[in-house]
Amino acid sequence: MAFLSISPDGNTIQVEDCYDQKKVLGDAGALWDPIGRVWQAVFTISNLEYLMDHLDKVGVHANVEEHVQKQSEKEEHLDKLREWSKTDQQVRMKVPGFKMSLYNYQRLGTMYSITNGAGVLLADEMGLGKTLQAIATAVFMKSKGQASNALIVTPASLKFNWPLEIEKFTDEPYVVIDSKKPDERIAQWLRTDVFFTVVNYELLLEDLFGGRKLKAKKGETADQIARRKKRMATSERRQRILGDVRRRTWDFMAIDEAQAIKSHNSARTKNVKLLKANFRMALTGTPMDGRLEELHSIMDYVMPGLLGSKTRFFQKHVETDFFGRVTGYKRMNEVSEKIQPFFIRRLKKDVLQDLPDKIYQNRMVILSPKERKIYDDLADHGHEATEDCDAIVALIRCKQFCNWPIQVDDGCKDSSKMDAFKGILEEVVQMNGHKMLVFSQYKTQVNILVKVFDDMGLKYLRIDGDTPKLRRAEMQNEFNTDKSIDLMVGTDAMSAGLNFTAADYVVNYDDRWSPMVMAQREDRCHRIGQRNVVNVVNFICRDTIEERIRGVIYAKNKVTAKVLGDETDDMILKRLGPQDMAKLL
Repeated sequence: MAFLSISPDGNTIQVEDCYDQKKVLGDAGALWDPIGRVWQAVFTISNLEYLMDHLDKVGVHANVEEHVQKQSEKEEHLDKLREWSKTDQQVRMKVPGFKMSLYNYQRLGTMYSITNGAGVLLADEMGLGKTLQAIATAVFMKSKGQASNALIVTPASLKFNWPLEIEKFTDEPYVVIDSKKPDERIAQWLRTDVFFTVVNYELLLEDLFGGRKLKAKKGETADQIARRKKRMATSERRQRILGDVRRRTWDFMAIDEAQAIKSHNSARTKNVKLLKANFRMALTGTPMDGRLEELHSIMDYVMPGLLGSKTRFFQKHVETDFFGRVTGYKRMNEVSEKIQPFFIRRLKKDVLQDLPDKIYQNRMVILSPKERKIYDDLADHGHEATEDCDAIVALIRCKQFCNWPIQVDDGCKDSSKMDAFKGILEEVVQMNGHKMLVFSQYKTQVNILVKVFDDMGLKYLRIDGDTPKLRRAEMQNEFNTDKSIDLMVGTDAMSAGLNFTAADYVVNYDDRWSPMVMAQREDRCHRIGQRNVVNVVNFICRDTIEERIRGVIYAKNKVTAKVLGDETDDMILKRLGPQDMAKLL
């Protein structure tokens, strides 16, 4: 006889004395707990009803009725919040200690996460503020005594966006795990005076799980063996010191760009899922790229066991051919029903009336170690900014290196900025069908970008200084009327006098030196006839000339931009003078 009870925290159904009904338990996503010697399934009303209807001879613990009432009320409230999101039902909510008010749909998303109380996949379309909602959820939980610490795991390219948002909206102390020196990172991990701990996936794996395994290679020299053993010893020491951090239970944990763990078998996925947390949040605008198994992996982080084991899930929902290749999916409605209490997604069209007319996003790009070394040598060596012409050459070369390193150094094939840019293309254009304007200051960079578009199968039009003015007007009409055209790409030759209101994304692959010129770029689609919110995405390589451009140039007299207008970069640079240019380097 199966005996059902609910765990003290109200999150898990426990099934005892049930060894001969594994198929029913597997369909409910129940997993065997060898320590407690019970089957455990995520507690939802549908899961409980399924088990009670399909298990033979069921006994029920006295605490089940009490928890069922609370769970029913919670799920009804979650249903209402989801429906309210579709209609933008106005709600009141205040996050104690939050410096700025949330838009209504963001309040709904935060309320949904808090009401859920165990884990949530926030899958809002890009540009709706998933980061902000995660921060608000964590801060709200802290105000209610439900959280004293929060771990944020993010791609390296977004790691420094989080502290910017934390500082903008809260006064909560934070630490970013970021140092080339292992001992400094250990000290960062061990800090107890912070609420938010922000780390990228790579350093998380390296510091807490040993990172890439260093195996002996055939033909190693004595020096190579010594270096490998030294690195292994350093890794083992770091893991030993940080063992308590690895084993701790975080009150709040969020993973950004959660598609990073879509592959079940990757070391990144396995290790992230080993971390313990009372509340788990996953943020991604692309929870699945047409592959149900990717959604299973992400939900297995959010609510372990909700969809059952990978093997059982595949047997139940995935169709394959003779060779084991996936050909289709089945019983999709069951998957949708199961994830519903832990999943919320809004599109811009759903919440448009609540959005501002422009949304700005700065994508901070972290250079790879190889890129960083070359960039530092380029900025430091032989470029003493005492002569205007020499300084200008140095600045432009550093700027071009950030865009596409191989333009400046034949030996560097890495491009962290391009990798981040491709991610935006996949999510915004390929996955969600938005039209996009892409600007670069350099014609040579546009040549590189169009090759990327060709490789990705995207349809585009291009405008640069060599494009005849009559042809530019024709392209404007083509872009605005032909739904098959994904992108308009070019230099600032397309930033004046043209109207591209079919696009609602403007991506600045690189900045110009003049704020006026940057505003001209945005206004190509932010003008009369635009029916959607315009998203402006700026790619900026951290701790490079790109990050310093705004600090130095925008701090100059505001009249400068008006006076210079659309003058050349050289003229603007000469107005700065050698000392200001030295600051940029």
